[in-house]
Amino acid sequence: MHSVIILEDKLEILSRLQTAVNETEGLCVVGTATHLSDGLDLIYDKKPRVVLVDLGLPDGSGIEAIRAAAQADWPIDTLVISIFGDEARVVEAIRAGAKGYILKGGPIDQVGADIHAILKGGSPISPSIARHLLGIVTREYHTAEIEMGKCPLSEREMEILNAVSRGYKRREIAQKLSISEGTVGNHINSIYRKLGVASNLQAVATATRMGLL
Repeated sequence: MHSVIILEDKLEILSRLQTAVNETEGLCVVGTATHLSDGLDLIYDKKPRVVLVDLGLPDGSGIEAIRAAAQADWPIDTLVISIFGDEARVVEAIRAGAKGYILKGGPIDQVGADIHAILKGGSPISPSIARHLLGIVTREYHTAEIEMGKCPLSEREMEILNAVSRGYKRREIAQKLSISEGTVGNHINSIYRKLGVASNLQAVATATRMGLL
């Protein structure tokens, strides 16, 4: 039987999580807390195998609980269950040691399966969180390429990106380079993909930061 503690300040959600975990074979909730300070005490007192933690606790960030678990001298993993899905919080939680990140709003009865996935070495992650991570990896990869002297963009893509940075519209770029607007669009989509961005503004900002412009 694997022991679980839950750090969640919303009592209704806490109750539902506790029920879902206890109804999952092989899992048992051995403690719950609505505040970070109490949760930290539980981690050291109960020495659970898994900690479910919300990031927005009344007296501090659940990140502190993740760090405490990461420094423990017994096998313990943390799974974030939070309403916060912004990139900064996701990165901070994972760097602190979280093994999974699930957004609230999904089916709570799935949490037992998510815990078992972690126990088997997996990392359950909500789809939108996975997209954040993919974007981060893509940007870091291309930043590394730039630092190594490799430009991820082709010569034509650089021509188009330079034109975009000067405020040219697709039609004007097409006329300037004697290509079709559709071809310009294809090149811009390729630029987005290679730089890990989703707009002209982001592309120009990222390329500037990388030293391409």
